[in-house]
Amino acid sequence: MGIIANQKGVTLIEAMVALVLLSIGIVAVAAMQTRAIGSSGAAFERTGANGVALSVLETLKALPFDDANLVATPSLTSVGARTYTEAGLPELQTVLDVPAGAAAGTVVDNSGLTYQLSWAVQDTILATGENPYKTVRVFMTWASPFGQNRLVMTAVKYRNITL
Repeated sequence: MGIIANQKGVTLIEAMVALVLLSIGIVAVAAMQTRAIGSSGAAFERTGANGVALSVLETLKALPFDDANLVATPSLTSVGARTYTEAGLPELQTVLDVPAGAAAGTVVDNSGLTYQLSWAVQDTILATGENPYKTVRVFMTWASPFGQNRLVMTAVKYRNITL
């Protein structure tokens, strides 16, 4: 009889400790997976916003230099910026949709994500009075599970030269 009387149940306690440690590990992996899924969704939204902002920026750059969408705004900030309308930039109707009754500048992309879209323009006037280029800045904001997100893209539009 090599079993000492006070050692009974030691394997049961060891098994319970092992189960507790395993449970802690499983909870940690589940929390990590939840965070990874949320981060993946946020990356998807940012990628969508980048695509929309780039489409808008390229469309604005393709417009004639004196187009109404490229008239200077009070500043290059989102304050006083122009907001998107389907009538103002019909070239983007295949990429963006404006929900009925939505606030000005609200757009939905082809994947169903909703953004606030606006842009600002600043003329560059030389001492000679010449306006050789404009700075165009596109602003995108959207809400995500991690809070409010913002994206700003800037490009320079040079005066069209006719040959």
